[in-house]
Amino acid sequence: MSFEIPIKGPYNLARCASVLSRLPQDGTDVWIPTGETSPAEYRRLHVVNEEPILVMVQQDQGKKEKKPHLIIHTHPTRPKNISLLQEIVCWQFHLDASLQGFYNRARRYSFFLPILKNFYGVKPLRPPTLFEMAVIAITEQQLSYLVAVKMRSRLVDALGKKMVFAGKEYKAFPLPQALAECKVSDLRTLSLSIRKAEYIIDLSRKVVTNGFDLEGLRSRPSEEVISALTSLRGFGRWSAEYLLARGLGRTEVVAGGDLGVQTLVGKFLGPGHRISEKECRKIMEEWGPHKRWVVFYLFCASRFGLI
Repeated sequence: MSFEIPIKGPYNLARCASVLSRLPQDGTDVWIPTGETSPAEYRRLHVVNEEPILVMVQQDQGKKEKKPHLIIHTHPTRPKNISLLQEIVCWQFHLDASLQGFYNRARRYSFFLPILKNFYGVKPLRPPTLFEMAVIAITEQQLSYLVAVKMRSRLVDALGKKMVFAGKEYKAFPLPQALAECKVSDLRTLSLSIRKAEYIIDLSRKVVTNGFDLEGLRSRPSEEVISALTSLRGFGRWSAEYLLARGLGRTEVVAGGDLGVQTLVGKFLGPGHRISEKECRKIMEEWGPHKRWVVFYLFCASRFGLI
């Protein structure tokens, strides 16, 4: 089965594949850059209502009579949960958000011009579920990005559902049930600390057995989301704001307590060195509803040596 989803641009999947495929990956997101005879593609194994579904996403740039859109193919070709899958893809690709406002503002600064030129049309992916994003936040607490990604890749490899298609294995992110059944010692063998193992298991059991509705947070105001998340063991203000910005795509939110964000903002938009959380929030305030895009573009530009 295949279906199409219109894109609120600017968006360039080929450029996303070129950029995001070169960042550390945990094994769930598979980016295939443009080849000599093949278009760029994104692949991911989702588990929708316990049904594993592999999605393969390409982009049609469209013509005058038709706007650009994503083309999604699936395996199996007739999945049972197609409508839910469509919602997941729209959510993951930020198809409800436009970069144009950010670009218009960023062009006022000569510093941003080469960054926009190199990354025009690039958006980050949102994790398909807030449970996955919550686990991401826990694993990245007080660790480098690369170390946290390696840690999650072990979780994915050990506990995620798998599917082989056209000779290649695809891995889904572990479901809450799989992690809820783990013991701390199980996760310790995957290189998680005792605290991180406890936090992840506790979160998973709250979702599975206590009915904690993470997905229900999507439509709630940011301060309510922060209040709900910080009631969980292992979640502080930083983790909650990180989930808001990266997981919920609240582009007006910045995780001001993040040391990496403080370094990027201070070095490239401030005095040239890492700044305090208060200074970081003050500098970012002028970016209004575009803070998430600013941080993401600075991160990419720094990773690729453009700044």
